[in-house]
Amino acid sequence: MPVNNTIEVAGVKDALRELNDVDKKLRRQITRDYQKIVSPVVSTAKNLVPPQAPLSGFNRFWTPKNASGSVLPVGPQTTREPKKGNYQSRQGRRQYGEWLKWKYGIRGYVSGKKPRTVGGYTRNLAAFGIRWLGSAAVLFDTSGQADTPQGQRMVAALNRRFGQPSRVMWRAYEKESLDVQQEMRDLVNDIMRAVDRKTNI
Repeated sequence: MPVNNTIEVAGVKDALRELNDVDKKLRRQITRDYQKIVSPVVSTAKNLVPPQAPLSGFNRFWTPKNASGSVLPVGPQTTREPKKGNYQSRQGRRQYGEWLKWKYGIRGYVSGKKPRTVGGYTRNLAAFGIRWLGSAAVLFDTSGQADTPQGQRMVAALNRRFGQPSRVMWRAYEKESLDVQQEMRDLVNDIMRAVDRKTNI
């Protein structure tokens, strides 16, 4: 069963939640199987991460816009940044830290959470995905336009040196997509058959 529309994706998320209730061991195995399927994409994406900070500004301290007072260093206890991100704080400012550690934030995930709408945005839509956690990662991979002169210069430099966005994640997926799509069809079929067996015992 191809996962190519919202009805089938919703069915998969329901199935994942059902499996988590009736067979947690099998549910965990599905996550392991999925991570194995997308491991070529994750490896390719990590290889696309520049070996050094893409621009010198990525190594500098910065102050979040509209920040008031001291700003805590970003870390796993305050945001969903990579745990290996080497953040530092200096007088309320943040630093991205050691650039290469950002690639550890690239990973596959499986979610059975129900979609929910918060502030006009619907979250938890994807049953399967690959993400690159962290603000520096998002800035490098997806920056394509800016409202300030500084931002426009940054985008122009990134485009000139690394091409248009997405510079890592989408390129990695495109390279491995044919094999991943076929294996995902097989995995989804396995999930639906497993739920059918478990719920009809």
